[in-house]
Amino acid sequence: MLRKSLAALCTALLFSAASLVNASAQTTALPALHTEGNRIKNSAGTDVTLKGLSVIAPEQNSVCTDCNSKPINDLIDMTVSNGWNSKVLRLLVTEAIGKDLNAYDATYIKPYVDHAVAKGLYVIIDLHLVRNYGDAAGAVPQSDVKGFWDFIAPRYANNPNVLFEVFNEPIAPDNWATWKSYIQPVVDSIRSVASNVILMGSPSWSTRLNGALTDPITGGNIAYVYHLYPNQGPATAASLDPKFGNASATLPVVLTEFGWDPSSSANNVTAGTTSGWDCRCASTWTPVHRSAGWAGCSTTSGLRSCSTRTGTCCRASTRAPSSATGWPVLLRSHRAPITSLAARR
Repeated sequence: MLRKSLAALCTALLFSAASLVNASAQTTALPALHTEGNRIKNSAGTDVTLKGLSVIAPEQNSVCTDCNSKPINDLIDMTVSNGWNSKVLRLLVTEAIGKDLNAYDATYIKPYVDHAVAKGLYVIIDLHLVRNYGDAAGAVPQSDVKGFWDFIAPRYANNPNVLFEVFNEPIAPDNWATWKSYIQPVVDSIRSVASNVILMGSPSWSTRLNGALTDPITGGNIAYVYHLYPNQGPATAASLDPKFGNASATLPVVLTEFGWDPSSSANNVTAGTTSGWDCRCASTWTPVHRSAGWAGCSTTSGLRSCSTRTGTCCRASTRAPSSATGWPVLLRSHRAPITSLAARR
């Protein structure tokens, strides 16, 4: 399994959640969230902006050679201290398909959800597949994805701290209608037991959310994911608006991944400069009429700074411009592997 270097990888994150764990644990319940128009709101109807990070999948904790070596719970602790002030954690699930899900949940999901919830965080359970979908050879059959969520959704149903990212990066077929026919039954099954906010990917590594403008996934409380990397073009309105910026005026849009790598060994997906690529996202792309704000960070042994319109890069206390609407996005990088990069996009 290929892994994206952490040398300046930021994993963008996040916003919103919904539910109450059926398994017993001391929890710090947060206000239930829902989607409304292109916004995430709490039960009082107030717009909600969450910021946080994505951590490496716990089962890969000892595998990644260029990741921070701290235990996952220590990393979670770091995100709510030392000025990070994160509000949400993205928890990767990379090797659950075909496993004993009861044992997997008890070992690699529930302990970290419980720990994050006890810290007052929202948690995204991310089924971190980077695969073709459907019945073709090598693709993920619908039954595998549905089987995972049929087990997980009832366990975390109606927990106001938890939300579901149903399929990290479906690749092909690169067709929205085909994707919808594949994933809608999964959503329907989740909705039969849980109202948690769902984060919805799209074909071609979660870059085709525009299909939802005319043919949205049904079920309510659904936000659409976009994954942004330098190989997609310059960080300008002319480049990004057609990809997801225009859609964000209508749909709730979440960047659950956003990264760049300024090193000489960067691959063709992540190669980009901190000053020339990321900061332009923060300072020039977010005009007053957009529903997503930006900030970014990079890390190998620590955090790099980057000037933005609103403060210091990589601090969760950094806020998107006050005139931005919808969900400002803050980025984090700490043990965040992204798989199957060599052939991406």
